[in-house]
Amino acid sequence: MKHEIKHGPSFASLHVELDKGDEVRTEAGSMVAMSSNMDIQTKVYGSFLKALIRKLLGGESIFQNTYSPKGEGGSLVLSPSVPGQIVHYPLSGSSVVLQASAFLASSPQIALKTKYGGLKSMMSGEGLFLLEAKGTGDLWFNAYGNIVEIEVDGEYVVDTGHIVAFEPGLNFKVKKIGGLKSTLLSGEGFVARFNGKGKLWIQSRTVGSLVSWLEGLLPH
Repeated sequence: MKHEIKHGPSFASLHVELDKGDEVRTEAGSMVAMSSNMDIQTKVYGSFLKALIRKLLGGESIFQNTYSPKGEGGSLVLSPSVPGQIVHYPLSGSSVVLQASAFLASSPQIALKTKYGGLKSMMSGEGLFLLEAKGTGDLWFNAYGNIVEIEVDGEYVVDTGHIVAFEPGLNFKVKKIGGLKSTLLSGEGFVARFNGKGKLWIQSRTVGSLVSWLEGLLPH
């Protein structure tokens, strides 16, 4: 299976070339175009209860699509629901933790598991649950805006709304940005203080900030 990320970083799309016998699993609604010989299997990944938990608490769809070509091979084009960048992250028996809605596509051997973020995540307003992708194969994730990869060795502070993904060597605690005045008036609120060693991906923009900006332009 070959792939290429085009039109990035602002409006990235994933172009996949599948050989006979290849499969790729995708988030529902991400298909833009495909060759006419592509077979589509729509199903619940894992048990329905686990899929429902991922939907309600992790922001992922209950159903996912698996594409495979009939005959010699085929092509597939995928795009996220919001404009932004796509990152390819190959897994070799390892794992990576994603924010809700960051999953775009993967090899079928990659398992997705809802990961509890604790009360610290709920305090931040970013949700209680994350997604853990684990296994061997290709993983593609996305975010609104540009995605910045950071090598953390020690401590690093990120606004909670800008977290896209991080490796399991990193842990985080949600803290207030400062004192009560800073928390209420700075516009920042809560931050995630990461500790450990590993890669961290953050997004340059957030959908929530865009929505808030647009709401300010609407007549009241």
